[in-house]
Formats: sequence, structure tokens, C-alpha cells
Amino acid sequence: MSGVVLRDATPGDAPAIVDFLNEHAREVYGEAEFAVEEIRHWFTMPDLVFAVAESDGRIVGYLDVSHENEMRRWDIDARGLDAAIADLLVAEGEARARAQAAPGAVLRGFASPKDPTAGALARAGLEPIRSSFQMRIELAREIARPEWPEGVVVRAFRPGEDERVYEAHQESFEDHWDYRRTPMDEWRRWLRETPRFDPELWFVAEEGDEIAGVALCAWHWSGDPQFGWVHVLGVRRPWRRRGLGLALLLHAFADFKARGATRVGLGVDAENTTGAVRLYERAGMTVARRNDTYQKKL
Repeated sequence: MSGVVLRDATPGDAPAIVDFLNEHAREVYGEAEFAVEEIRHWFTMPDLVFAVAESDGRIVGYLDVSHENEMRRWDIDARGLDAAIADLLVAEGEARARAQAAPGAVLRGFASPKDPTAGALARAGLEPIRSSFQMRIELAREIARPEWPEGVVVRAFRPGEDERVYEAHQESFEDHWDYRRTPMDEWRRWLRETPRFDPELWFVAEEGDEIAGVALCAWHWSGDPQFGWVHVLGVRRPWRRRGLGLALLLHAFADFKARGATRVGLGVDAENTTGAVRLYERAGMTVARRNDTYQKKL
């Protein structure tokens, strides 16, 4: 593409990347998405490779490429403000994946229907296979009091219990679509070692000495001090269908509201088989965005 240069990105690019990603987010979603501390944290991830598209020294496109499952699945996150740059980034992401992919590998991309990347993924031969929602609740409304199942109490995360919380998280998601057990070091990097981690926002529900469920929360990665985020809401099988998921969610809403939040969001598989979307709707949440997952064989 004339006048546009693709190059590898470095941690020193983080401020300019944030400026571009937020420009892109305002265009597609009407609001900013990221703080510079979050992007700097991404550069500590060993399995993420970054590239940017530049025109006249200004970043006009962003790409990261990652892999999992022994290089049999490759994910690309490409963001451009026009179709030509989106096409360029998707092609670059596919080329990088093909260069290392294991036999039988698949390529995945993710995009909102409003994003130029959606068209680029389709033109590159990827087909939509799944959708996810971002759901939110505005906290100006009255938040119902949580009703805890008999014998269950809730508390904040305690230092030294990473492994127990990790195991409860993994078990809670075993029957979700496309589940894979996340290695603990990866889990730590994404949830515990993020600059947004606050143990007071990790809620652990217990019955006796057993963890029944967790709500692992943080402030949104935009850095907005009024925007809370539920990263993980999980209930272990023996405690399901007792209202624990709803109680954890309402507890998180009330805690965020007490800290000055005006809204709380989370992400969910649109076809979740455990009834999560219906649960979130009962808690007062509504769909704010839809993202689609695209895939093809490499």
C-alpha cells in the first residue's frame, strides 16, 4: 500500500499505540478503550508479537499475533481505520502465523460488525463462527441486595491463594465453548500481574473451606475510574443453580458503586450454554456491543 510502512512495534511505541487505538475505538465504539499502562503490560507477554502500520511517521494501524495449543491456533487482532489498512494488517497477521503454524492450524480474528477489520477478515477467507457480547449496567439505578445460598459467605482474595482461585476459575469454565486449561503462568500474567490488579476487587465465595465461586474484577483497561469490569464470574458445579452467580454479580456491582463507579461491564459468549446471558440480564445488564469471531484453516 503506497505510503504505508509496516514494522515491528516496541515498548517505546506504547503511547503512540494508545493514541491510535483510542482513535480507532472512538470511531468504532464512540469511546476510548485503553490506558498506556495496559499496553506496556501487553509488551511483557512472551507469546504476543506486535506490528504497526505507519504513514508519514504516524501510526495508522495496529496488529498483534499470538498462538496457543502448541501453535495449532493463531489469533490476530488487527485494527485499522479504513479497509485498505485493515486488509494489509490481516494479510500480515496471516503471513506471520503461516510461517510458524503447526500442521492443521487455524487462524482466528475478532472484530465488531462496525469495524473495517470485519470486512478485511471476510475478504481474507475467514468465516464467522461465533459471537460475543459486551454487556453493561448503569449504576445510577438501584442495585438489588445479593441473596447468598445458605452456608456461603463472600470475602476478598487473600495473598497466597492464587492456586486455589486459579483452580476454581478453570473448573468453572470447563464446559464453556472452546475451553482450554490456561497454564497458570499465563493466568498470572493476564490477571494477577496486570497493573490494574486489586485484591480487594477479587471476590471469593466459600462454603466451609471450599471455594464455591469467584468474581475476579478490576477497573476497566481504559483507566476510567468510573468504569468497573468483571473479568471472571465463575461458579463451580456443586454450587450451581443456587443463585450464587447472581449474588456474586450483585455484590460486585454494589462494591464498585461504593467506590464511585457509574457503570460495570463484562464480556460473554453470545451462545453460552450455562445461561450466562440470561443471568446477566436478570442482574440488570444489557448488550452494549457485539464482537464476531472469524476463522479459517491455515
